[in-house]
Amino acid sequence: MFKISEFSKISQLSVKTLRYYDQMNLLKPAHIDKFTSYRYYSADQLFELHRILAFKELGFSLEQIRQMMSEHIPIEQIKGMFRLKQHEIQSMLEREQAKLDRIKERLYLIEHENTNHLSAHDVVLKEVEPQLVMSFRQKTAMDQIPELFRILDGHLQSYGQSALSKLVLWHGCEQYEDEMDIEVARVLKEPIPENPLLTLRQLPKVPMMATLIHHCRTASRCSASTELAIWIERNGYRMIEHEPRREICVPHAPSNDPESYVAELQIAVERM
Repeated sequence: MFKISEFSKISQLSVKTLRYYDQMNLLKPAHIDKFTSYRYYSADQLFELHRILAFKELGFSLEQIRQMMSEHIPIEQIKGMFRLKQHEIQSMLEREQAKLDRIKERLYLIEHENTNHLSAHDVVLKEVEPQLVMSFRQKTAMDQIPELFRILDGHLQSYGQSALSKLVLWHGCEQYEDEMDIEVARVLKEPIPENPLLTLRQLPKVPMMATLIHHCRTASRCSASTELAIWIERNGYRMIEHEPRREICVPHAPSNDPESYVAELQIAVERM
């Protein structure tokens, strides 16, 4: 038997922590002297303590550990607690990865802010003819756009339809950034059947579009929108109400950056 001070030295855990574990019924002393109230621990209890510390390193609370250390808890309940912790850690990793992506994007913008010059000569006014499209519209987050296209393209492939341009129509965002009103679309050569999610429709003719070819990255907001907005304001135009901003992906040579793409930004305008 070891006194609590001796057990503390062996386990490298403070006396205060051992007393706290005792109060929580997590690790009780093997023996308490009824005359002196001294706590005594056995060497075998080091294995039990190591299990507690291992669970703690995995992120379990002391109350959860106390439940798992109980002799009466079913093994399925222990498995369930581990699955729940696995889900919590996975969610945390995804949130941190999203933060890391935003940091990388901010660094990219800082490094390229002096080399990405857009001028009034980049903006072209043109008429856009009606286009037959199959589209998928949903209120979702910007990073879900690839998944929307996956569903859309799967439907097109099931009918052997060769799709043309890839479009994103930005209808707006009234409340939350993860509930943006986004419509993805593919230009079609001929009609194909709809389904409950996808809509066959014709994008209307727009007499005047302010357009801008730009390089963009999937993880970031489109900085070209700012440049085009400045051009519209400075040149005596205004956006046409209820006409969504369009973004059309343009085929280009492979890039060393898998997140980059070239697109034509289109905003319907009229003279002030």
